[in-house]
Amino acid sequence: MGNKLKEVTYLTVKDLKKHDIILPGTYSNTFEGIAKKLEVNFDKENIILKDLQQDVNHVDTIVKRANENLTTLHKSTCDAQKAIKDKDDESLKAINSELSKMQKQIDFLQKELFSDPLTGAYNRKWFADYYLQDEKFQNNGFIAFIDLNKFKIINDQYGHIVGDQVLKYLVKFLQNELIYPGVDVVRYAGDEFIVLFDKEKTASLNVNKIMREAQKKLSEQKLKSAKIKELKFSFSYGLTSFKTNQDVEHILDIVDDLMYKNKEENR
Repeated sequence: MGNKLKEVTYLTVKDLKKHDIILPGTYSNTFEGIAKKLEVNFDKENIILKDLQQDVNHVDTIVKRANENLTTLHKSTCDAQKAIKDKDDESLKAINSELSKMQKQIDFLQKELFSDPLTGAYNRKWFADYYLQDEKFQNNGFIAFIDLNKFKIINDQYGHIVGDQVLKYLVKFLQNELIYPGVDVVRYAGDEFIVLFDKEKTASLNVNKIMREAQKKLSEQKLKSAKIKELKFSFSYGLTSFKTNQDVEHILDIVDDLMYKNKEENR
């Protein structure tokens, strides 16, 4: 439910960007309208708050560990300065060992900060921090916007646990099918994902063909489990290019429209 709340919030903000003035009533009505359109029931407020609290706790843990590493780094720096001044080689070796351990911890925390906790894909923070600057692309490439088909039906019919497994499977599938340098998978919102192709690193690839083949292959697969005899699902996508300094919202609007056209063609 937390993911649905984020999705409704994102679509609300996206819709209201075209307005110069936004009154509280306008935001409320837009939010409620989108929630109704997506058939999201916010009556179960406790569930929503629980999901959001889990996200907050996840970030708080990362911040706490990062702060601990900064404290250790500060101490190690002071100790190193003293050891250099005293020409204490043994102390410098010990400090170097401590810094190596810290580097591994920082690498782990960085991965946690920029990873979606459920699927392991990159999250929107990674996209914003690494691919964008001031809401504009920093390089050239292609972007595919992916939306799972009839995901609400899967959740309603099999439950959210199975729904979560479907999202995890999709990410693993995409990572296996698109295992090329310069290709990254990002969980954007709920059951929406984006695939980024760095133009320089993927210049030899036929991006359109790769996405089309991945879409076809997934739609032909049949998943099974102890409780489910057979489950098939698919995705729709839109694909377009982007260039350095292009506005991300403009590109997302284009690729979003292309995704819906693809969805209509495959009904």
